[in-house]
Amino acid sequence: MSLMQDVKDGNLRAILANMQKMNDYMAEKIRIYEEHLTALTGKKRPELTESDKRRLARKGKELNDFLLKSVEPTWAPGTIRNWYNQLVGAKYDSTGANQKKRGRKPISQEIVGEVLLLAEHNPDWGYDRIAGTMRYLGYDVSASTVRNILDAHGIIPDPEHKLRGDWQLFIDSQQYVTASVDFAQVEMLKPQGLVRESLLFAMDIGSREVSLGGITHDPDGNWTTQIARNMCDMTDGFMLGKKFLIHDRDTLFHHRFDKVFESIGVKIIKLPPFTPQMNTRMENFIRAIKTECLDKMIFTSETQLRIAVREYLEYWNHYRPHAGLGGNMVKPYPQDMNAPIREVTFLGGLLHGYRREPIAA
Repeated sequence: MSLMQDVKDGNLRAILANMQKMNDYMAEKIRIYEEHLTALTGKKRPELTESDKRRLARKGKELNDFLLKSVEPTWAPGTIRNWYNQLVGAKYDSTGANQKKRGRKPISQEIVGEVLLLAEHNPDWGYDRIAGTMRYLGYDVSASTVRNILDAHGIIPDPEHKLRGDWQLFIDSQQYVTASVDFAQVEMLKPQGLVRESLLFAMDIGSREVSLGGITHDPDGNWTTQIARNMCDMTDGFMLGKKFLIHDRDTLFHHRFDKVFESIGVKIIKLPPFTPQMNTRMENFIRAIKTECLDKMIFTSETQLRIAVREYLEYWNHYRPHAGLGGNMVKPYPQDMNAPIREVTFLGGLLHGYRREPIAA
């Protein structure tokens, strides 16, 4: 009744003071409970179940670090955030009941031995033919698994020598007139739950420059076709000066998408199924933006996601050294080598770049 009277009177100072007193009372009560827990068990903090962590994490995500630290004396705000990140990732956790970590199941030595035997006795067989024979013999093996096994043992079947050599020769000779497109996905936290957003990126294979094509929750053929038109804009389109475009066989890259590029003389190169190794530069970028940016943040709006991606692309294109470029940047800004070094932060200090720049007067 006292609180409602303060609300009615508009006494904001009294409202805040009373809420602080309530928080102080609950904090003191929790400290008393923890003291009794320590006396009974000898442990300074309780052992929480996954359900307990989930309950705390869902409440804690609504508070910033300052507020969370003021009401949570037992666990650090970072611990609560980590619990929440684990809960978000758990939605797509493929770990089995008896599996200690995610990822592919180890290949049995029996399968490895049979694949090596087939490759040794049939040097003119390719990956698909070896995989087909293995499936006929009762082994659940794909062509990519066969390739991984043979690569690990330094074996390239004769039919693959020419294919691999021709593709690498093409990339080396045409990289500066070739672009690639691919999707990345990120989970966005909405009031109704997790929503998957799709991001379409384009890369200049030669320079490694990357541009964001678009972001959408529900991509379809019309959306990708419009992105293609934007990329082919004759004034500032990403495909200006390009002759080839590489993409996988995702159904969103349909014939209308391809026709837009073909209309300006760009040849479409569709990769064979299950061959990410043929688009390694784009795959490396997708992995980098996930591990360095997307997987480290909790997004609640498309605007927030766009800002983060824009900052990361600024970092990728202008500040990040690339091993494939001999440690150089994609498009480094000009520097005054006599000027002091300035640190540039991205994503709220998650990433850092450096350049020499005169101090403003």
